[in-house]
Amino acid sequence: MTKQYKVLGHPLKFCLTTPVMNGAFKELNIDANFETLDILPEELPAMMERLKSGELSGLITTMPFKTPSLDFLDGFTEEVKTINAVNLTLSRDGKLFGYNTDYLGAIGAMKTGFPTLKGLKILVLGCGGAARAAAYGFHLEGAEVFLWNRTPEKASAYAEKIGINFVPDFKDWSVRPDAIVNATALSNQDRQSTIVPYALWEKAQVAMDAVYGKTSLFLEEARAAHIPHIFSGELWFLKQIFPIFELITGQKAPEEFMTRLTAESKKIAC
Repeated sequence: MTKQYKVLGHPLKFCLTTPVMNGAFKELNIDANFETLDILPEELPAMMERLKSGELSGLITTMPFKTPSLDFLDGFTEEVKTINAVNLTLSRDGKLFGYNTDYLGAIGAMKTGFPTLKGLKILVLGCGGAARAAAYGFHLEGAEVFLWNRTPEKASAYAEKIGINFVPDFKDWSVRPDAIVNATALSNQDRQSTIVPYALWEKAQVAMDAVYGKTSLFLEEARAAHIPHIFSGELWFLKQIFPIFELITGQKAPEEFMTRLTAESKKIAC
């Protein structure tokens, strides 16, 4: 019987997870299928019930369901507890267990530019699920992490919770980071605004955006500043989808094949 998995989000027109995972399943002869669903928040309980009943085998949650999903879980990893966001929920004997692989994706992507993150100064922009995961992961790897958000109170509370630095205002901030990560919602918007003062690019070696399928003002400004390593969201996506594949199947992810699928699939991303 084909195992059924869903990707949930709202609004959600396209998600790389579906074609990449389905392609990998086919490549390894795994009888499973992913489907992308745009659901309303009030539909989440019914989806969780379908998972708990065994009708579904797993759910991947994107915005805005990463934190609300926690209310339905019977257990979760320490990372989920700290980040307060889950992006994979699996059903096991009628129990729902949650995982977060976003932080692994952020670490893996950043290590493409740096062999080690220990001692690096990394500025993370945003305080949603992806930003919190990135900040957590970099801190775990020994980086000196700085968190900024347009709503300062959220960033301040999370920075204090995990023991990283909070940046209230760039106006009087003298640190020059080694890497800057954009995990704000701005890259999803057609009309974007500058959030990184040009001076902050002075020593940066890596610029990384969470959004895939299109460029952003953040990445364009990084190119204008001649940043050596510029990563769009595809790299972050890949580094977090590999462990998801392994959690779901118990098999090692076909990384080269999934990387090629991602390059092909992103051309139709909305």
